[in-house]
Amino acid sequence: MTPDTTNRTIVVGYDGSPAALAAVEYAIDRALPDGRLVLVHAYTVPVDYVAASYYAELQQDAAACAETMLDNLERNCEHLVTVEHQRDITVGAAAPAIIRAAEVNDAGEIVIGSRGHGRVRALLGSVAHDVIHRAQCPVIVIPERMIAARTEALTALADVI
Repeated sequence: MTPDTTNRTIVVGYDGSPAALAAVEYAIDRALPDGRLVLVHAYTVPVDYVAASYYAELQQDAAACAETMLDNLERNCEHLVTVEHQRDITVGAAAPAIIRAAEVNDAGEIVIGSRGHGRVRALLGSVAHDVIHRAQCPVIVIPERMIAARTEALTALADVI
């Protein structure tokens, strides 16, 4: 990192996918030595269940799952302890939650993973697409296909060694 990019905040969207984990790891490298991360996870309970007597229980379960997901990230991502970070768990759609976190925390950039579900999904909209077009700061997208290509390359290298 250059001196003019230190002491900044990076917002990272996290949904538990391999691409999201790669985004967290990439953001850690970008934040070091003295930046900080805001880990954003948004969840929803389908509105179809609003009238159900167990809707409150569904909300509690979804919130508990979100907490567990970030607990697991903190436990299993060894490099996360090397950077200051905070959680931002929110109810709602992911893209607006990520954008709001970036605005509230005056983020210098956003890093997100993309599952890359293809052109049809892109026509319907995706979190990455929404964030790219609505964010007020630079957005870095880590495509899941990059993770697969990297894994294949490492496997091939291990076979040679």
